[in-house]
Amino acid sequence: MKKYHFKQRAVNKSKLPYFRLIIAVIILIIVIASLLFVFHNKQPSVSHSETNQSSSQVTNQPSKEKDYRIQYSNSSLIKRTTLNTALKKAGLFDFNYLLNTSDDGGNDAKILVYYNQTNQQLIFKFYQNGCQSDNDYQIGGYDFQKPTGIHGLQRSAFNNLPLVYTWENLQTK
Repeated sequence: MKKYHFKQRAVNKSKLPYFRLIIAVIILIIVIASLLFVFHNKQPSVSHSETNQSSSQVTNQPSKEKDYRIQYSNSSLIKRTTLNTALKKAGLFDFNYLLNTSDDGGNDAKILVYYNQTNQQLIFKFYQNGCQSDNDYQIGGYDFQKPTGIHGLQRSAFNNLPLVYTWENLQTK
């Protein structure tokens, strides 16, 4: 059997600390570069309330309980989804329009909606900003059977009907 003899080479001990130092510096540079990359590309964190506030300011969308109040009543007579669909078709969910006080806007202070279950109709009572009395209103309506608006209603159209929806402008308070 043949024996192999390995020669031991002497390692230059003076170069070894420099080699270790160079490796440590390279690792340190990689770590620092990685941290800078991560923190530079990180999105700024914004709290939920700040996001809602800034988006509300940017789009100028009216907000519930700040600009207007909605109240449903007698919910056993008509489903809320059915009522909301009819109100949307009648334009009563266009809160920008309802709150607009210019000549092009609704300029409404309050809207009361009554339900005529017998005729399947909604009767709207509109109070505009600046109204002096409870008798100062306009009347409109929506017919579920024909899915259209109703015009030319008399003041007695809502007598003895249950109130199902109230919208109130809080900006004029």
